[in-house]
Amino acid sequence: MADSSLSNKHSRPFYLAKLTLILYVCLVIYATLTPFNFVGSSSLTFWDWIFAPVPKYIPLFDVLSNVIGYLPFGFLMVFTIFPYIRKWQALIFTILMGLVFSGILESLQTYLPTRIPSPIDWYANGLGTLIGALFAIPLSPEWLSGNLAERVRASYFGKYQGFFLMMILCPIAQIYPQNAWLGMGDLDLWVTRISPYWSFPLDNASQEILITTIASFGIGTFFLFGIRQKTASLKIIGILFALMVMLKTFISQFQFGQTGMFRWWSLSIGIGLALGYFFIYLVSHFKKRSQWFLALMALISLILLVNILPNNPYFLSQLEQLPQGSFMHVNGLLKWISSIWPFLAIFLLLKSRHIDLR
Repeated sequence: MADSSLSNKHSRPFYLAKLTLILYVCLVIYATLTPFNFVGSSSLTFWDWIFAPVPKYIPLFDVLSNVIGYLPFGFLMVFTIFPYIRKWQALIFTILMGLVFSGILESLQTYLPTRIPSPIDWYANGLGTLIGALFAIPLSPEWLSGNLAERVRASYFGKYQGFFLMMILCPIAQIYPQNAWLGMGDLDLWVTRISPYWSFPLDNASQEILITTIASFGIGTFFLFGIRQKTASLKIIGILFALMVMLKTFISQFQFGQTGMFRWWSLSIGIGLALGYFFIYLVSHFKKRSQWFLALMALISLILLVNILPNNPYFLSQLEQLPQGSFMHVNGLLKWISSIWPFLAIFLLLKSRHIDLR
């Protein structure tokens, strides 16, 4: 009887995988179809790409990027359909879903002047889905879905998974160059910018300190409110900031070369991050209601600052040196994530204003 109860406990659906898969599918759709400038007068039909001849030259980068891009899809799909479909049936179902999803996007690219659908991309996407599924199945979704992952998430965030998903998105939102590190929410509206001519104390350095302080404080207080375990919240937030620094440094090497790894970093950013974490420490002793209000005010202030303050000339030079070509649409996706993160955080705060997360 105990074994049956344990098995049922371990056979619960993995809801976090379902939410993550939905988010990832939205990101793939955006990256694949942006800028959504569909042309309805094309003489091609949506299935013509299937019979297109194989190109004489197939760039290795394009193949690898398509394979890697669908690895998470295959991995997450296995956990999403568990426990309804398992083992080899799950493998077949996942591959079919990957091929159908990729095929629909390739067909839609037929009507995009800036995109070229290709059977090679479809094969690569299918291969990526297969590899991702093969990685997931040996991990025993039955154990993972009902035990470790759900227990860890529930322990820190309860049943409100939005805060956990926002924590996953936060490091990704820092990859695209920003006016100052953590300066998310920039809508790039030139009509809101004030004069770019500064004098002390309103210079580029003080602007970086101001934005980084407000941003780090807003991010930290947002997660202070969302994390259930008060004793572990500061440690988790500190680890999050450390991961964001490491990811930004690692990605900058690919964006700007070996000498550009720390191009984004400055003493002003370090001061702003230290000040922000100090204020987070002080607020960690406040009640949840106060943390909710301070997080909301900080995120609103961040959006206002990044859209009103002038662009840093070093930031503008970074934008000019960003890799283009195959990275152009990836850069657009990363910019979009950076722009909407604080708006999503504010929406989640407003939705959670009556929730007692203690």
